[in-house]
Amino acid sequence: MKHTFRTALAAAAVLLGGAAHAQKITADQATQFQKINQVMYLIANGYVDTVNMPKLVEGAIVNMLGQLDPHSTYLSAEELKTEEEEVEGNFEGIGIEFNVLRDTIVVVNTIPGGPSEQVGLMSGDRIVYVNGELKTKVKLNDVPKFLRGPKGTRADLRVVRPGVADTLEFSIVRDKIPMYSLDAAYKVDKNTGYVKLNRFMATTNDELQKALGEMKGISSLVLDLRGNGGGLLDQAFRVASNFLKPGSLVVYTEGLNMPRQEAKTSDEQPLYGDGKLVVLVDESSASASEIVAGAMQDWDRATIVGRRTFGKGLVQQQVPLNDGSAIRLTIAHYYTPSGRSIQRPYKQGDAMSYYRDFADRYNSGELTDGKAAAVDSSQVFKTLVKGRTVYGGGGITPDVYVPIDTTGYSEYWSGLVRKGVLLEFAVTELDAHRAEYKEKYKDFDAFASGFSLTPEQEARLVELGRSRGVELDQKGLERSRRLIAAQIKALIAQRLWDTTAYYRVINAETDPDFAAAVAEARK
Repeated sequence: MKHTFRTALAAAAVLLGGAAHAQKITADQATQFQKINQVMYLIANGYVDTVNMPKLVEGAIVNMLGQLDPHSTYLSAEELKTEEEEVEGNFEGIGIEFNVLRDTIVVVNTIPGGPSEQVGLMSGDRIVYVNGELKTKVKLNDVPKFLRGPKGTRADLRVVRPGVADTLEFSIVRDKIPMYSLDAAYKVDKNTGYVKLNRFMATTNDELQKALGEMKGISSLVLDLRGNGGGLLDQAFRVASNFLKPGSLVVYTEGLNMPRQEAKTSDEQPLYGDGKLVVLVDESSASASEIVAGAMQDWDRATIVGRRTFGKGLVQQQVPLNDGSAIRLTIAHYYTPSGRSIQRPYKQGDAMSYYRDFADRYNSGELTDGKAAAVDSSQVFKTLVKGRTVYGGGGITPDVYVPIDTTGYSEYWSGLVRKGVLLEFAVTELDAHRAEYKEKYKDFDAFASGFSLTPEQEARLVELGRSRGVELDQKGLERSRRLIAAQIKALIAQRLWDTTAYYRVINAETDPDFAAAVAEARK
């Protein structure tokens, strides 16, 4: 029994940074390890009924990790496979962006160069059969289970296409499908570029560099990290290398059993080292996003615009277990170049309070007026070039605060969004008028300046909402009219062109964060 635990412990020590740095196991800890082993042995050999031992063990692991910090987690083998595919930036499947509308799979877009695009699947197609099985009344989370699959396998689809009387049949050979972390990249004007990253994965820096290379002549850039929950640490400092001098410290990590480790920019000259930079963040910007924003702020390289970031500054080490599952165990803290801890306070074993932070920020007024912004005055630091005061203790506090915009929010708008009415209306509008839109709007600029939701379209939207259980609230409609119209326009643009078109509409018509960032970039 003792030998088993010593072997496991030695393996864990190597995985967590090397046995030389592992904390010595006390006699009391060794007794607790033996206690767990005894209990499992007694259940397996003495319990009155049959026991699902894998389920029991998983439950014990989840409960143990739940008594630690909010980011130490357990991943089943299936969950681990899915996450690894997303982090690596590709998976194997048919290559579509999809949504589920009224229990039916609707193709939003085909992924460029993917197998679905090659056989002629189109935006707006409804997938009703997959390999002979009816796939109506499906849930969104279930769709990848039958559309994804090993490269070389076949997916036979029967599709309903608006305006076509008969169903269409497609035979699609699955392949590796690239996933992208760059949602949008375009020139706001001749001098100002805009890039939005949704996460940090294996291809992030390559995507960013490609976008920067295509933006000829810009002298200012808005890097939008709002809603970006992080990802790979190496991609964070690779992204930072595009903006900072060679060899600049981006972040360092340190923990009880982990010595200080530093991540610095590469020795190459930065791709965008001189132009003005604005980094846009919000309360959902976390981890790798905070590393980039913190480094830019500490080196006085960028102006940070938006709201205080999430505050996730804990480093997880992924340790594989013998059945293909894994745990992610927190082993260190992230620190910005000036020495600030990104991590906001938490109580061990109380993840619920930790994740209630957004509501707490809203209720305190931090998100709406900034007056209650949480700043730990005991953790004062100085930026490394200009000596400006910055604070540690929980996220990155922006240089330019922008309150969250709720002016267009209403219960009526919320109901339309939750019931999928806005999406359904945009899809059905294109079903009926796609050819007319293509003829009338030759490119995005023509659409952006020429399209607006008409009173007749609004009336049809209201009626569709009513048929889906969202009764008209006239005051709510008036309050949210501009927001609703912009979202419909953006959804149509996305389906006519791409995701960049969606953000071009939303940014220009309903986004004060974006407006503030662009104003800062133009100074």
